[in-house]
Amino acid sequence: MNQNNTQLYVLAFIFYFIGDLTTTYIAINNGMPEKGLIQILESHTFTTMIVVKTIFFTVLYFLIVFFEKRNNNYLCGAILGLIIGMGITVTWINALTILEYLK
Repeated sequence: MNQNNTQLYVLAFIFYFIGDLTTTYIAINNGMPEKGLIQILESHTFTTMIVVKTIFFTVLYFLIVFFEKRNNNYLCGAILGLIIGMGITVTWINALTILEYLK
């Protein structure tokens, strides 16, 4: 993975993986149920979320490497930018929901 994509991948990991898991962990510890992860799964636990997000980021890594080998760096940046934006949005929405719930 080239240097620019590595930096974007790290940002995506921080905002989406760590941010979402942190706010979800806080919510679960305060008694809020986890909804909307995957409807097929019966129990939505913190461990399930870690497994799903780890699989997602592993697939994302191989997708970026696949596009880099075909000289489609603009697609790598676009995909990673979308993941970063989604991670920021999900983290803020989770944080605001937790703050509203704890009032």
